[in-house]
Amino acid sequence: MAAAAIALAVVGVYAERAWRQARARRALPVAIAVTVQQQSAQFSFSKVEENRTLFTVRASRATQYKDQSRALLEDVWITLYGHDGSRNDNIHTRECSYEPQTGLVRCQGEVAIDLQSARPAPGKSAGPSLQVKTSNLSFNRDTGEALTPAPVEFRFPQGQGRGVGITYHTGDAALRVEHDVAFDLAPSEKSGGLPVSVTGSSLEIRQSEHRVVLAGPAIVREGGRELSADRIALELDAGFHARRVVAEGHPRIRAAEGGGTIAVAADRFEGLLNPAGWIERIIAEGNVAAQRQTARGADHFTAARAEFAMLPGSNLAREMIATGGVTLESQQGADSRVLKTDAVRVTFSAGERAAGQPAGRTMDRQRIESAETLAPATIDSTTANDTTTLRAQRFAAHFDSAGHLDQLLGHANVEVRRQIGGAAPQVITSAEIAATFGARGQWETLEESGGVRFQQASRQVTAARATIVRATDTITLDGSPVLSDAMSRTTADHAAINQKSGELHATGGVVSTYFAAAPGDAVSFGAGAAHLSGDALSGSFTSGHVTYSGHARLWQGESVLDADQIELWRDDKKVQASGRVVAVFPQAASPFPPMRERSSGAASAPPAGPTLWKVVAPVLTYWGGQGKAHLEGGVTASSAQGSLESRTLDVFLDPAAPPQAAAANSAARAQAPSGRQLSRVLAQGNAVVRQGGRRGSAEQAEYTAADGKFVLSGGQPTLTDESSNTTTGHSLTFFVASDTILIDSREGSRTLTKHRIEK
Repeated sequence: MAAAAIALAVVGVYAERAWRQARARRALPVAIAVTVQQQSAQFSFSKVEENRTLFTVRASRATQYKDQSRALLEDVWITLYGHDGSRNDNIHTRECSYEPQTGLVRCQGEVAIDLQSARPAPGKSAGPSLQVKTSNLSFNRDTGEALTPAPVEFRFPQGQGRGVGITYHTGDAALRVEHDVAFDLAPSEKSGGLPVSVTGSSLEIRQSEHRVVLAGPAIVREGGRELSADRIALELDAGFHARRVVAEGHPRIRAAEGGGTIAVAADRFEGLLNPAGWIERIIAEGNVAAQRQTARGADHFTAARAEFAMLPGSNLAREMIATGGVTLESQQGADSRVLKTDAVRVTFSAGERAAGQPAGRTMDRQRIESAETLAPATIDSTTANDTTTLRAQRFAAHFDSAGHLDQLLGHANVEVRRQIGGAAPQVITSAEIAATFGARGQWETLEESGGVRFQQASRQVTAARATIVRATDTITLDGSPVLSDAMSRTTADHAAINQKSGELHATGGVVSTYFAAAPGDAVSFGAGAAHLSGDALSGSFTSGHVTYSGHARLWQGESVLDADQIELWRDDKKVQASGRVVAVFPQAASPFPPMRERSSGAASAPPAGPTLWKVVAPVLTYWGGQGKAHLEGGVTASSAQGSLESRTLDVFLDPAAPPQAAAANSAARAQAPSGRQLSRVLAQGNAVVRQGGRRGSAEQAEYTAADGKFVLSGGQPTLTDESSNTTTGHSLTFFVASDTILIDSREGSRTLTKHRIEK
């Protein structure tokens, strides 16, 4: 034990002595190598222009070698201030070589570069805004330029990146990453919770100009969205916040979201940002073209300029205004819509955040709420068999919760042009229009108001209001509608037309006019145009068969027909009246008045005018081509010439005689009606004739207007006068003008009897 203690004591003494000797050696000056000319503990030099320091190079130790025109600098700092002194950028490395003759500082090892402002914005820390790591950097004392071809890594508050090669210009404090630039931005609310990756061929940061330029091909990716351009420039405010970004040189935006793909191109994109980093406005200028492709179809958009106003704090679109040759085309299968105008405004919904998504992740849930044109516009809608073109001074559209077009309003100088199959085109004009649309994007109804005018070939319609229903292809007209074509004109309070079948329904004070046409008009009932009226009208433009019901009336020239219902077959020139039928037919004035009038001294007076026959029956059928009216169901016909009663009655109307045919009697010629005149009446079935005080009966009675005679035949013709004198025969003929009766016996002998009628 004692020996061990002694040994430890000896070791302790020797150890203390060795430690003291080593400490003394360290306190002595370091020995200078024979190749070293000079060493200094501190080293620095600066470049000054116009009393302003541009940069300073500092080292904690400098060693000058005898046989080399260089110095070794250790713990090197290069501080760069810029021409205006606004910068406080630093380059730091462990050691560099300095060549006084050339002014080059070469740093072979790892180099750190910190970029920061000498005057940070209020409320912002003075720390570096960009930190760069690289190697093999050289700095030129004369030019103030630092550069390296080595790979580069850099960090900034929002992310990090990399590249190859750096050039730094002291004068304008510009840093350039020369090649293969790529950096990533951390996810944030500004990016919708998604990371952002950026690539480019080079990156230039001009701090004195507050400008960052990414050279192309430059690509920015955020989730399923991508921006590419030949050049993307970012302008910064005094606090080095992004305030404006510009993409030029074939810029393109592509996105895959909402179940489809979107592509947007323009000559130039510009975005304006607020200091918080939110996009306030996006502007696309020059040959703007966008396309959206989904499973339902494709949408195409073109304009000279499009400007988007964004919702505050969300990077979501609030409104778009597009100008200059705006075209919007939507294609779904064989159906398409095309809007053309010079200016349009579109508003967007605020978007809906899906469960579990952070704020800002709503772009794929945004939808169009409304759109309006700011200039005259045209909308073309095309289906397999139908093309519709709408024009107006201004359109306003509303979209449903799914983003589908729901309603379209048109204002001022509205025109609708439709082409259905091979039919003649339809043109409808009005002051206003309201259209509704279905889920497939086709319009379902068109409501027009204010001076509505419809034109299709020779068919024209006017009304205060009109509604077109696509499913049934009907047009409903209100407000004193007027319907006309080459052959007719109809007015009513309300009307509806089926354009496929040509069916027509009208109600309320219906009045139609059928124009006279050679060689005969649609009715051929009398002279001039034919007029029909009723409480309601139904029929078909295609077949030409129409029915007037409720206080129906037809009048043409002096011919008049009243009934509960009147049907007209235009092409067949056929008329059928039913229900309380009352017809009036003109007969030209006779050149000789009845005998009673002559004996009373009225012979010298000219005829008062055409004789009018009034015929009453339950049913009347008239054939214009034959000039024949057939009445049945118990008929009564009366005039100044006499009256007839029978089960059925036929009235024959002949064209009026030309003026030269009545030349012998100018008075008769003056009073002859134009158009058709009653020439003959044939009563059958228990016929009864009354003339003056006479009453004749037979199975058949016939009146002939040309010679003013009644002929009774069939059954047992009987004639009874006022004195109850009775005459019978096989047939009895009574001449009204001459007051004579011709009796035809059964044996065939003829007896003429004159009988004076007593007053």
